Amino acid sequence: MSSLRALVSDLIATWRREPLLGALAALSVLLLLAYPVYLSVRVYLPVWTGAQEEVLDFAYFFDAAVRFVRAPLDLYPDAFGYMYPPPSIVVFLPLAALPMPVAFLLSVVAIAASAGLAVWLTLRLYERWRGAVLSAALRASVLLIGMATAPVFQNLKWGQVNVLVLLSGLGFLWLLERGRPFWAALVLSGGFWLKLYPLALALLGLRRGEVGRLAAGFAVGLVGVPVVLLPFVPAELYRQYVFDLMPVWTSLTNVDALNQSITGVLTHLALPLEPLTTAYDTPVSATTKATNTVATVGMLGGLYGAYFLGRLGRVPAGVLILAVLPVVSILGWEHTYVLALPLYLFVLLEARRRGPWARASAALGVLVFMIPKLPVPAMWWTFAHWPRPVVDAFYARFLILTLGFLALGAVWMASRKNERPGSVSHRGAFGEAGSAG
Repeated sequence: MSSLRALVSDLIATWRREPLLGALAALSVLLLLAYPVYLSVRVYLPVWTGAQEEVLDFAYFFDAAVRFVRAPLDLYPDAFGYMYPPPSIVVFLPLAALPMPVAFLLSVVAIAASAGLAVWLTLRLYERWRGAVLSAALRASVLLIGMATAPVFQNLKWGQVNVLVLLSGLGFLWLLERGRPFWAALVLSGGFWLKLYPLALALLGLRRGEVGRLAAGFAVGLVGVPVVLLPFVPAELYRQYVFDLMPVWTSLTNVDALNQSITGVLTHLALPLEPLTTAYDTPVSATTKATNTVATVGMLGGLYGAYFLGRLGRVPAGVLILAVLPVVSILGWEHTYVLALPLYLFVLLEARRRGPWARASAALGVLVFMIPKLPVPAMWWTFAHWPRPVVDAFYARFLILTLGFLALGAVWMASRKNERPGSVSHRGAFGEAGSAG
């Protein structure tokens, strides 16, 4: 009890010294008290009582597990019934043994715990990169802020797995920094088989003395795992996924306002406002495809170029690459933007070392990152009362902010002298073998 009182006292003192951080943390406390009530009334209790038969996106995972148990080749009934690589079904199979309401609520608890672990890992990576230890009060404040952001809220609302994908990326960076490239590759492979995004981080493991162990880990994770699973996950599912389904997915996007990637936002701009309240798929124009391709190559190529030239350390490069993924995804849902959460927290922490404008800009950006998509009646009100440019900007807020934070974060994190990617590792700030970068 005395330690809790001391933490509360330290929190109050920290918030007084840093009022913007304190305001965000205090708001986070209110949101974290309100969100469980809201979600219970709107989602969890209706599902538990049977008043709501299913909840998307969790239904895709649950129904896929049930179908797979019945007949493995029924995993992909059509292009939109299940959109994840074949080995991913292993993660969801236990759900089929439970009633849907129980499976959903247990998944929500696991997602919340995973989100907390992801924020904790982000803080540890920041400390390792900076060579400093954050106070308990500051850690607690950032944990509250991270858990109150809209992407975490959306993952809890929809029962999504993007937090697990984020954990895969952060775990990869953490294990690399601890000199364990084999296990890092295995962890990243797990994230790849859940959702393809994390493999974008793979080249960060190319450091002298690590390449062999990294390659061995990827060989086991990307080749060995599917081979071992062949008696349970048929090879035909891989053929369907690559040749039948991926060509369809790469040519379509969704018009719902939850989709705030470059592709989603450019598609919104070419449509009237009404479709933003729906969730139907539409073809991606050639111009939008080209724009997104150029942005993908430019951002990932630029970040890797800065990394291999020694201008960015491995940790900040990884945090920036994770944030690029929802921006360039064809379906950059608000819950997918949880991959950008480490960048927002890094920028918030870095801003404390800079002037008032930096702290204010970072705090404002994180504040907007806490605003989830409005309920449909509120969306209609914005359509009726706001000028179209304001509406377009609001429903592209995650894209606009993340692009800004990517630029800001790249400048701030490159301004600190980092170890070159090919140099010999040394003892880090925590007495562990590894790079400070």
